Formats: sequence, C-alpha cells, structure tokens
Amino acid sequence: MRILLWLGLMSVAVAAEGPPEVKAVILPKVAQAKPVQLGAVPAGITMAISSSDENAQKHVLQGLNLIHGGWDFEAYRHFVAALQLDPDCLMAHFGVIFSLLDTESEFLKARIAAAERALALVEAGAGTEIERGYIFATMRLLDDGPTAAADAFAQVSQKYPQDMQLQLFESYFRRSGFDEYGSPKPEQEVAQEKVRALMKKQPESTMLMHAWLMMRTENLKMDQDLPMARKLCQMVPDYAPYLHLLGHYEWRCGNHREAAEAFSRCGDLYLAWMKNYGFGIADCPEWIRAEVYRAVALASSGDYDSALAAAHALAKVPVPEDRLQSPGARMMWWEANTLEARLLMRRAEKGDYARAKASLPPKELVQKMSRHSKVAFFYQGLAMTLEGQIALAEKNAARAEEIQQALAMHLPLMEQVRGDAIKLGELTVFSRAFSYLEIAMSAFKGDLAMSKADAKSTSAYNWYSGARERQILSTRLMPPSSLLPMNVPLGKYYESKGNFERAKEMYEEGLQYWPRDLCLLEAMQKMQVASKDEAGAKATAELIKAVRKEN
Repeated sequence: MRILLWLGLMSVAVAAEGPPEVKAVILPKVAQAKPVQLGAVPAGITMAISSSDENAQKHVLQGLNLIHGGWDFEAYRHFVAALQLDPDCLMAHFGVIFSLLDTESEFLKARIAAAERALALVEAGAGTEIERGYIFATMRLLDDGPTAAADAFAQVSQKYPQDMQLQLFESYFRRSGFDEYGSPKPEQEVAQEKVRALMKKQPESTMLMHAWLMMRTENLKMDQDLPMARKLCQMVPDYAPYLHLLGHYEWRCGNHREAAEAFSRCGDLYLAWMKNYGFGIADCPEWIRAEVYRAVALASSGDYDSALAAAHALAKVPVPEDRLQSPGARMMWWEANTLEARLLMRRAEKGDYARAKASLPPKELVQKMSRHSKVAFFYQGLAMTLEGQIALAEKNAARAEEIQQALAMHLPLMEQVRGDAIKLGELTVFSRAFSYLEIAMSAFKGDLAMSKADAKSTSAYNWYSGARERQILSTRLMPPSSLLPMNVPLGKYYESKGNFERAKEMYEEGLQYWPRDLCLLEAMQKMQVASKDEAGAKATAELIKAVRKEN
C-alpha cells in the first residue's frame, strides 16, 4: 500500500490536461525506421507482462533482455514496438524510461513523456502490483538518485523474492566501485554478493555473467574475470555489446591485439545492424566507441600506423545536419575528433605535437557546432597545450612560459560553462574532457619545469604527481581519456635525480594499472640500461619483444 500511496502522490506531476500521446515517447527516426524484429537475443528474463497484445508482451521481454545485455537503444526500439501495439502497457513505459537513463539531450523529452504516461497509467490502475512496483523504484531513481533506487528495488523485491530482475536492478544501483588498490568498496561488495548468490543458482546464465562483468569493469585485477568474458562471447558469439565488453577486459589485461580484434568484430556487427535498419552513426554511438577503443588498442600494441589511420578515418565520418544533438554526434565531437591528437600525444615522437595540433577540427566546424555543444573549450585547451609542447620542443622558453600563463586561465573559464554543458546534455563528455585537460596541462607544466636549469627541483615532481593522481582507470567501457600513463614522466623525473630505484617503482606501479603497456616497458628498459641493470634490462627487452610479437 505504501508503494501505491506514493505513486498516487507522484501522479499530481502529470499535467491537468492529461499525459502526452504515445508519439511523444517515440523519436521520429525510430518511428520511420524498418520495424524491429523479434528474434534470438541474450535471454534470461521471463516475467509475466500485462498487455492486451501477445506480440507486445514479447517485445517487452526482448527489450528487458537487451537492457540486461547492454544495448539500450535496441531495447528502446522494442519497447516502442510494444507501445505501438498496446499504448497502455505499463512495463513498456518502464522499459522506455530505463533504456533512456544514460541518454542525454535528444531523448530527454521522450523519457519525460514516458514517465508522465506511466504515472497516469498507475493512477488509472494499469498493470499488476509488481509492475507498479517497478515504476515506483524508477521514479525514486529519477527523483532521488541511485541509492534511493536501490532501496526502492530492494523494498519491492522483499515482496517478490522470486523476481531475479528486481535483485539485479538493486545490485546495479547499489554498486559503488573499487578503491585505488582494487578492492570493492562496502556497497560494491554488497552488490557483488547479491549477484554472486544468483550465479550460484544459475551458473550458466549469460545475463548474470554480463551483470557480474559490468559491475567489475573498473576493477584493478581484471584477469580474474577475463575467462568469464571470453566464455560469454563463446556462448553468444555474434552479439556486439558482449564483444565490446570482452575487448575492454582484454585491453585492461594487456592483451592489446586480442582487444583490437574484439573491437573490430564488434564494430562490424554494429555496421551490419545500421545497414539492415537504415540507421547511421547518430543512432549508434556504440560503433564510434568501439572504433575509438580499437585505435587505442592498436596503439597500445605498438601499431601506431594502423591506430592513427583508423583515428584519422573516424574523424572524417560526417555527422547528419539534422541530428546535431544525437548521442552519436556527441561521441564524434568529444572523442573521435580528438582521438588522433591524443594518440600522437601518447607517442610524442619528433613532430608529433605539431601533427596533433593540425589534426584538431578547423575553426569553421567548431563555429558550426557552437550552438549545440561546448566542445570548443576542449579543442581550445588541447590546442594551447600542444602549442606549449611545440614551444618546448623548439626550446622557445619565453613562448612556453606565455602559454603556461594562458593555460592557468583556461580551465577556470571552462569550468564556468559546465552549467551550460549540463543544459545541453553534455555533462558526461564535458567532465571527461575537463579531466583530460587537467592531466595534459599538468604534464606540460612538469615538462616546462624539467626544461629549466633547476630541473631537479620539486616543481616538476609536483606537476607530474598531480597528473598521475588525476589519471583514473577507464570508465563507461571507454579507454582512459589520457592515453599516456603519467607514471612515465614521473619515472623519468626520478631518473633525472639519479634515483633509479624510485623510478623503477614508478614504472612497476604503472604496469599494475596499465599491464604490458609499451610506453612503460620501454621507459623501464631504458632506465635499466642507464642504471647498468643488465639482467633487468634483458628481461624487460624480452617482454617488450613478446608483447610486440603477440600483439
């Protein structure tokens, strides 16, 4: 009764003239596309769905399974198909809201419309009590955030303990991640234990395997779960989201070539899907994400030629003029358009900083995007940082100092438009870019300090250390925005002081977070040669050779 009372109070939010029509829930491009097909997808959810149409029930079930399979947009299409057959299907409305949780800007109105319609249906007594419980928990999520949603799903689950999906949603919103040593935080451990208990009952459930792996994508010790990620793709071999997940695990374990292959297969499947249904990159940011990660994996294996060629080709893919606020457009502007520059900044060979600056989008394109995005601040910050590195390479100390002063003002200016980025639906990509610039600018200031006569002062150490502390592991199934481990310049700083033991510690620490990373391995091998550690240098050289051969 408490659930129904709460929903009754919430229903006052629905406009007096009634809820929106069903068409308000459906993005025009989806309505115009080739109809989504019922077929084989990763399965696991078998709950009863209240609907007057049998096919609507099937579409809702398939949509729920796709949510648990990591393909929200395809899940959304199935929920839309269900609503077109039965506009009063409550769980189809739940599915629309849930499948659009991580989307921004373009889908926001559709999500709000679905929530308003769901509340009106609940007020009218639609659905079963458990289905209304799903709406209750989802509204708690929208109003109060993940922790409140976890509590709400747990509350409903106590009344319906046989509904595995309720427990999965509780675990998903309960998770809190891992600490810097790779140990799960308290709430994360609680969430993991719940999923672990479910897996004991159904050890071959691909849905539970995926849930487990998704909960642990930011874990430090990825090798523990890599066999499960491989098994998942063996059980469901032609499902793009699972292949992307596998690529993430392979890369985080230092298996760069295997990662590139997984991302390549993943991208091919997304391309086939787009071709089959008439969609483009605006509707498939997952393809862009896979291509970005594939290029990073290739660079990690030492194949910069292929990585840079892939990044260059990706940046040339046009964004449809009528979809400038789509998820695909966001991914292109913030990730694809800067990938080539970030790869070159990782390699940092002679002339690479100039090449990186030249690879950034032209001013004309930036001006065209300015009404739809705050990405120009990212491009400007990157360009300024690269100009500073070019000045250092040219030994133009005065110019480098001048740029350092300009950089000190850029991040505060960028911070001032964070609110505008939120209104545009760009908070996630904006925050990721802001973090990258903090790292890149701090590293540049460290390089500037090292270029001076008093290079052994603590100034360079402070800048490099600050960059290292800001550098986090990859999140949201993306590679880190900053592609050079900051342990590399910090290790070289210690080498400049003749402290080879501390430099070795820095490189070894970096390899815990970036297994078999060639930049770290090559820096360590050079340090070992300089410190006359012949045995260590030989062993590291053999490892470098093995990584290059395997990859």
